[in-house]
Amino acid sequence: MLEGIIAPTLERLLGQYIVDLPREQLRVGLWSGVLRLENVRLKPDAFDALKLPFAMREGTIDLLELKIAWKTLLLRSHPICVTLEGVALTASPRAEDEWAAEPAEKRALALKRAALAAAAELAATKRR
Repeated sequence: MLEGIIAPTLERLLGQYIVDLPREQLRVGLWSGVLRLENVRLKPDAFDALKLPFAMREGTIDLLELKIAWKTLLLRSHPICVTLEGVALTASPRAEDEWAAEPAEKRALALKRAALAAAAELAATKRR
């Protein structure tokens, strides 16, 4: 039940990094403050905004766990802890044509969209 409520928010926050949120593998312990995602696939362009000299071709995370102190979340006195287990990445050097104008423009546009989405989410959170 809780998974269905939390999944859209996670998709909005993590959607630029992961491929298809695995809802059937999402585990939420609301009162314990633990949210677990298992067998997560990363999008190949997830880290393009970092302008790394290599391209990620595929990536997986066996376990992504968020620990949230719900009682103090609004007070911002305790951090949200993120734990990753079983991270596997396949990368290759970037070809020269990947740095050409059109792909670079697409990466810049994706970066701007991600920044706008993050700003909108932050503004929505502040309004609540």
